[in-house]
Amino acid sequence: MEIIQSAGYAGTMERVVLPFMEARKESGSFARVPGQDIVWEHFPCAGPRGAVVMLHGFSEAIPKLYETAWYFLQNGYSVWMIQQREHGLSYRSTSDPSLIYLEHFQDLVEDLNCFLRKIVLASPETKALPLVLFGHSMGGGVSTCFLEKYPKVFGKAVLSSPMLEMNTGSIPVPAAEAYARMMILLGKGKNPMPGSEPFQDAPDFDNSCTTCRERYDYWFGIQRIHPEYQMCIPAVRTAQELLNLTRFAERKDHIDRIRADVLLLQAGLDTMVKPGGQEKLVRQLGKKGRLVKFPKAKHEIYREKDEILRKYWDTILEFLA
Repeated sequence: MEIIQSAGYAGTMERVVLPFMEARKESGSFARVPGQDIVWEHFPCAGPRGAVVMLHGFSEAIPKLYETAWYFLQNGYSVWMIQQREHGLSYRSTSDPSLIYLEHFQDLVEDLNCFLRKIVLASPETKALPLVLFGHSMGGGVSTCFLEKYPKVFGKAVLSSPMLEMNTGSIPVPAAEAYARMMILLGKGKNPMPGSEPFQDAPDFDNSCTTCRERYDYWFGIQRIHPEYQMCIPAVRTAQELLNLTRFAERKDHIDRIRADVLLLQAGLDTMVKPGGQEKLVRQLGKKGRLVKFPKAKHEIYREKDEILRKYWDTILEFLA
């Protein structure tokens, strides 16, 4: 498959991809909870073979996945994208652009369910099409929970570096959780997690989640001028809820409810999530699950170097075919 080359990447995005997307974009919002608007975007294509619903990861925004959406469109899939709560232009419970405060992880699952019922499945275009779910990182974790809770909606799902087991670094999970629970009991759930820093207006490619400098620089340039995309700090309550999400997703009785065929794409150099939860999911899925590893990729495989990205998309399109 032809991909956007890293050489001249920014120019191709600005001259080719973004005008193509803007010319087709439909957008709106819905409120599952009164006063808490969730933003969405839709990109139809002529004669679609299917419809893809896309979920971004923690601290991400819809435009960061435009390149990914472009590839789906070029291969005959219409695209629906949801901006998850506490991110971007969707509902934010805090005025701090860096802070992400999540009250309950199930809100993310139910927002997706509401989006599907009220917007996606209500569209005449979508009613006759097979549905595919694509989720990256936190979006992959939310996608897994959705497949477990609402097993009849999607026939196939692509989980890219899904958050199914968190990497808490040098702090063991029990210690991190004990701290979070204590702070929540003290009414300090909105405090930033220790060690977190606000958005820094200086690039840090070496510690980023991709090995592709051009793709990193492009998105960082957008973040610098758009405060709404500068989310980066998990609140204490958020950290606890993301742990709760992974526990919900990994329960065997929940996994047994999944009916979709699942392709799980794993990054070999991932520092954000651990592989154990991903491998456990695929094992328990049996014939419904497939694991493909990308040994030289960091967490954001969808923004990796050209040679990795080409294999990534060949794998996805083969699975969908």
